[in-house]
Amino acid sequence: MTGASVFRYVLIPFDGSSSSRKALDVGLGLAQALGSKLALVSVEEFVPHFAGDVGANKEEKERQNEYCARIQREAREETKLRGLDFERADILIGHVAQSIISHAQAIQCDLIVMGHSGRSGVWGTFLGTTAEKVSRNAHCAVLIVR
Repeated sequence: MTGASVFRYVLIPFDGSSSSRKALDVGLGLAQALGSKLALVSVEEFVPHFAGDVGANKEEKERQNEYCARIQREAREETKLRGLDFERADILIGHVAQSIISHAQAIQCDLIVMGHSGRSGVWGTFLGTTAEKVSRNAHCAVLIVR
């Protein structure tokens, strides 16, 4: 069995962190070497609604929308420089690990290539990183890039 038949479809979660940028580089290299299709996903954290903070919630939501759109543009530019393109690029809203896991299964990818730590910083130390959660619960192989 060849590598191309094992990893036909690679999902790269991208949050703009240095770790996810390394994972993008590795994921693009693998896809190029194996002839795999590529998907990109960014996840906006769910912003809870509080009655007294409607304006603040709207502002935060807009900030997250702009951030995700910007980092996805950057990832697409890097991808095109290598002569590749994403079959799809999605921005999801919700819990990051759960969203990645659900999305990976929904699009039937064979491999998730992600950074070891993202934007969660110190919270990841206490609660477990997104990469750990994805690797424990994904339906497919997960490559965690350091």
